[in-house]
Amino acid sequence: MPIAGHGDKWLRTFVPYLLYRTSSQLNQIIRTRLRKSGVNLARWRVLAVLRAYGKLNLGRIVELTVMEQPSISRIVTQLEREGLAMREVSTEDSRVVYVSLTAAGEKAFKEIYPTAQGHQERALSGFTAREVDRLTDFLRRIQDNIEADE
Repeated sequence: MPIAGHGDKWLRTFVPYLLYRTSSQLNQIIRTRLRKSGVNLARWRVLAVLRAYGKLNLGRIVELTVMEQPSISRIVTQLEREGLAMREVSTEDSRVVYVSLTAAGEKAFKEIYPTAQGHQERALSGFTAREVDRLTDFLRRIQDNIEADE
């Protein structure tokens, strides 16, 4: 039986814990860095997903940002009001609404991107390009396994 206060440190090898902790720390730091740019993390995630995937419906934005639907709706409304995004009703199904970045939204993304890129570079400092490629491959494989399990 472990001595009180010493534990067996099993979490050091428990991947879900390590991923959660790393992600939380990364988010905490980028939140501070983005705030200096006048953008909150939630808005950045929506801008980044729209920039990466183009025109998307709200459900897909929810899925890709891993955020709640009411938050996404609120952020998209704000972005639209500010001229950074636009909504478009599907021609096939009027119940489906697509969201995309406007030219101003693209510009806003490009202004914020260096902050996010620098954040990633600092987090991956000391890793070789090959190690970064392997890490992203491993993370994608974990995501694929989780999605297949759902």
